[in-house]
Amino acid sequence: MQSRGVKKFRMSISWPRIQPTGTGPANKAGLKFYADVFDALDAAGIEPWVTLYHWDIPQALQDKYGGWTSPVRGTG
Repeated sequence: MQSRGVKKFRMSISWPRIQPTGTGPANKAGLKFYADVFDALDAAGIEPWVTLYHWDIPQALQDKYGGWTSPVRGTG
């Protein structure tokens, strides 16, 4: 990307990579993956543009609630 003059890079952060079950502590390997991506982009002078919402959903939550089409809404 750097050799092609790319200055910005749009990317998404995958929820299942960070939190595979959808709850509980973050996956250290997933956090390291993104830290490495950010470090590489920074070293190449490329600014990451991160999408905060991603269509990925952890499989455990898909199985438990039926995913984004679930009638379950929040806690209240």
